[in-house]
Amino acid sequence: MALQSEPPGQRQADRVAVAMPVSMRALGYHGSDVVVRNISELGFMADVSCAFPEGSYVRLRLPALGTMLARIAWFDGKAVGGEFINPVPSIRLSQILGMSQS
Repeated sequence: MALQSEPPGQRQADRVAVAMPVSMRALGYHGSDVVVRNISELGFMADVSCAFPEGSYVRLRLPALGTMLARIAWFDGKAVGGEFINPVPSIRLSQILGMSQS
């Protein structure tokens, strides 16, 4: 696991690099398979194959945690950055990371 930090003022939590295939769907739409590339208590970055407009709300299905609601902060055509509506407790994040490493 590699920690990724952003310049001061950009993020409030370090993200952990992962390669976690999961399902994500915009509210009111069908789901899409995505690959989460990094994750923290506050958010995630994922590779996507379809558009998720900035500001839209999505449901991300994570192992050991279930469905998490998030708001898309950015979309560059190939990846998205999302902010969890309710932060993931660090103990639960450790469980998710343990399952993704198996």
